[in-house]
Amino acid sequence: MTVETIVTSELGIYVCPLCKGPLQQEEKSLCCPACSQSYPLREGIPDFLREELSKSKDAELRRMTAIDKMAAIYETRLWYPIVLRIYGGLHSHSFPQLIRIVSRMVQSTEGRVLDIACGPGTYGRRVASPSKEVFGIDVSMGMLRQGKVYTAKEGIPNTHFARARVEALPFAGELFDATLCCGSLHLFTDTVAALREMARVMKPGATLAVFTFGAGNGGILKHRRVRDWYRRDLGLHSFELPEMEQYLAASGFTDFQPEMSGSILTFSARKQAA
Repeated sequence: MTVETIVTSELGIYVCPLCKGPLQQEEKSLCCPACSQSYPLREGIPDFLREELSKSKDAELRRMTAIDKMAAIYETRLWYPIVLRIYGGLHSHSFPQLIRIVSRMVQSTEGRVLDIACGPGTYGRRVASPSKEVFGIDVSMGMLRQGKVYTAKEGIPNTHFARARVEALPFAGELFDATLCCGSLHLFTDTVAALREMARVMKPGATLAVFTFGAGNGGILKHRRVRDWYRRDLGLHSFELPEMEQYLAASGFTDFQPEMSGSILTFSARKQAA
């Protein structure tokens, strides 16, 4: 796909993640006239990150080199089934079940769908359709490249990828009709800050569909000492249901509808009406 083709079909939707101003396209980058920031296009993928991840203060971002290398196996038996059983428990939801649950949450949605920490479009690719245009963001360029490979091979329509952080989304406010956040909410340093930024770009009443990990009764996360260690030493959260409901309320969401399967937490919520 040429740069010219991308510009006419998708690049016009992005804004500067710093000042939220409109962007202008140059030969191999998007530039912000308002704050003079420039964002390169890497293999057709806009890159809105402005830090060297290996030197980041965020431990999760420093691990991105390893995550990049996992992209090719991320949706295979070598990753998802193992992770779900270890953390969720033997009787928790399987990968196909999670796909079905998340897809049902946004089944009636039409319009634009934001896929947060999308990986190779694991969930976004599966909900994209002629009536749903999906914009995936992730910090791993390896995952985004793999997503482009999958969408081209599978002929998936209306799916786009950009490299960006959840805390600084390159989109205008009240743009999306739904948001997916699958397998990543527990990784964000500040849960409320991440949820508030998602809410900012969602239309009033839009659906938030989430898969994450909770303090359940399955897998290694059923043990409080393990949960405390993960949170203290690795910065990984495993949410109590009242805690998650408080985070959502503080971020502008309502209608919390959770389901626990082992230690796997899936839920939907809605951005509060104006």
